[in-house]
Amino acid sequence: MSKKTTGFSGLDWLGPFNRRFFLKGTVASTVWSMLGASNASNAIADSTAHTLPPVPGLRDLASDRILNRFRDLYSPPAIQNEWGYVKAAKSVAGITALSFPPYACCGIPETAWSPGYLATCELYLNGELLNVSAASGGETSYVWYPHRMVRQAQAEGLSITTTTFMPSKQRSLLQSIVVKNLSGRRRTFTLGFDLRAAVTRKSGAWFVNSPGESDNRITWDAARGCLIFEAQQSKAVSVQGFLPKPDRMENTRLLIFEAVLGPGELREFRYANAIAAEKTEAIGYYGRLQANFSALLQQNEDVFAGLVKAAFTPGNSEFSGHLPQLFTEDESLWDLYYRGFTNLLFGRRASPDSAYGTTYLTLGGRVLPTLSFPWDTSLASLGLAMLDPGPLRRLIENWMVQDMHQHLATDYISGQAVGPWYAVNDMAILRCAQNYLRVTGDFAWLHRTVNGKQVLERLVDHALYWKKLDRYGHGLADYGKIENLLEVVSTYLHEVAGMNAGNVSGMRFVATLVERAGDSSRARQLRAEADDLAGRINRLLYVQGKGYWRCGQPDGSYNEVRHCYDLLSVFDNMDQDLSDKQKREMGRFFWTELHNPVWMRALSAGDADATWNIRPDHSSIGAYPSWPPMTAKGLLRIDSSPEMASQLASWIKQLGKAGNQGPFGQAHFIEPVFTSVQGGARKSPDDAPYLNDWCCIAAGSFIDMVIDSIFGADLTLHDGIQVTSRLEHFDPQARLVNLLYQGKNFSISGNGAQPI
Repeated sequence: MSKKTTGFSGLDWLGPFNRRFFLKGTVASTVWSMLGASNASNAIADSTAHTLPPVPGLRDLASDRILNRFRDLYSPPAIQNEWGYVKAAKSVAGITALSFPPYACCGIPETAWSPGYLATCELYLNGELLNVSAASGGETSYVWYPHRMVRQAQAEGLSITTTTFMPSKQRSLLQSIVVKNLSGRRRTFTLGFDLRAAVTRKSGAWFVNSPGESDNRITWDAARGCLIFEAQQSKAVSVQGFLPKPDRMENTRLLIFEAVLGPGELREFRYANAIAAEKTEAIGYYGRLQANFSALLQQNEDVFAGLVKAAFTPGNSEFSGHLPQLFTEDESLWDLYYRGFTNLLFGRRASPDSAYGTTYLTLGGRVLPTLSFPWDTSLASLGLAMLDPGPLRRLIENWMVQDMHQHLATDYISGQAVGPWYAVNDMAILRCAQNYLRVTGDFAWLHRTVNGKQVLERLVDHALYWKKLDRYGHGLADYGKIENLLEVVSTYLHEVAGMNAGNVSGMRFVATLVERAGDSSRARQLRAEADDLAGRINRLLYVQGKGYWRCGQPDGSYNEVRHCYDLLSVFDNMDQDLSDKQKREMGRFFWTELHNPVWMRALSAGDADATWNIRPDHSSIGAYPSWPPMTAKGLLRIDSSPEMASQLASWIKQLGKAGNQGPFGQAHFIEPVFTSVQGGARKSPDDAPYLNDWCCIAAGSFIDMVIDSIFGADLTLHDGIQVTSRLEHFDPQARLVNLLYQGKNFSISGNGAQPI
């Protein structure tokens, strides 16, 4: 079998260093294709100085080869297409949580003592489940790519390699399973594949987890070599099977192959899972998938390669904008930027079932299959405003008309808001709008009427909503209980500094807008109120001499909380209101209580609430993916000394290594609590008690950090791009090319911003 057919290449199992070394010889052709023949000679000359591609290929964005045992604490990879995603089981062939909302396969069946997510295509070797057998040792390795995942295991002298992908714009999954005889003798063995579905179609808003029906009707179709799973409570069918056809079926769901391989010989088994509303449609769909397997494999690679290329190409047809190309010789800087991009790419959905067109989801793996949170989106909103401002604007408008003072996210299938209220929503919506406006220059949007009210007035309403939450007359908003805030820290309640600081920046932002609209008196009032609020936050909530903050309680008492969120949010929203003494104390608090060589703690290990919950996005054993870059941005802003710049650069360079397991996860662990994975902070699994998903769009904040903090490009609303470069400790010669700002493209370097 050819390498092209199996989806392998000689690069598939190399680490990032070797992949990029190989690309030294091919970067010129990449740049040639991007710039066109007229600029070819300049592009080739320029490429000789760059070993890292400014327009990455699929293999450049791949994870390391990660080897795990079944018993290990790890998060198996997930992949996606435009319509849905799937997650790998802890095995070489099993897949779970296949979700194409409103359709789901291998979700959680609604039944007594439900086992949780089901897995299908789990492999039995000689009658024993492979991933828990003594023969395999439970070992499986994987490499994640933007367009597929490749897994490998060995047992009893056999090598099993799977290539799993989701054909573009289809409700299906295909998997090539190649078994090779590594021994020097003829081998006879059986392979069994356990197939499950719980297929369903769920109308209305989704919330937590992918649904499942426990009573699917199962029919064996021997002529086609497949099982037909039919939902009984909804109109949904999953047809799953193999080519070549299995030799027999056992126990309703187990498809058996009798195999014989000579020394060094290999054999491929092609698995397909086709999902449709009707049985006849699904059977026909399955047949087409198997008949066109090789073509779909190649098409899948071509589509994703084109999508990645488009993301960095002005005037492309896939996105409503584009990201700048990064030219650098510093691999750590390259990793920070392009690893952050993979999080945006993974979150993208262009489904015909979306209520508001192409959109970006918050999490990817299996926990929240359809939701976009204002909070997480805002943390990646600078990159999103450049890459795809249209979907970002539509999300903002939808949040404006849904009651986001009652809910935490919106579901893209129904467009409806779901869940309890998140306290950050006003700040987050304002931040998304601010980044949309400063990147696009679309100030006409402010005068657009959305559900009976102009956008500008809606933004002012969000900036002033905090006054309705000043329940005790303290001049601070009460942001509620644990479910409204960090969910993990039981003392971070009510009048918190981080959320109130967002009101300071929010009022200053809308003051600029209303002033431009001609109301200078209102702008002065908003700025005066922002100054007063900043003063109260400092006076009432800062813990003098400590560098951290406290939360005001309804009874007038305070909870001191040594969490990173107040630190980074205050830096981000009101750094100009801090004294030099506060800045020094806050910096010292980070370096002594939160910093970790490979990542950071969200909560100090010395905090009195550190024993409450160890979910690592907000606890003392790890942190959410935006907290390191957001903290780094704040520290760079408050201390420009050469010593601090060097210390921060060393830490920031380490952070990008956490992307070696695929896109950044919802959280990563610190060392030595959990060992790193080949130098990168270990991604949290979604197993209890850690409960963090495979991918989170908020890690797009690494893009923002590179652009606005390391390159120091401040994209102002009305005064152009102002550059304060911090490239000295990364790559002084680095450039961002084709940075989109208010309708024009710029080149950003240590020398400033130049129009192209």
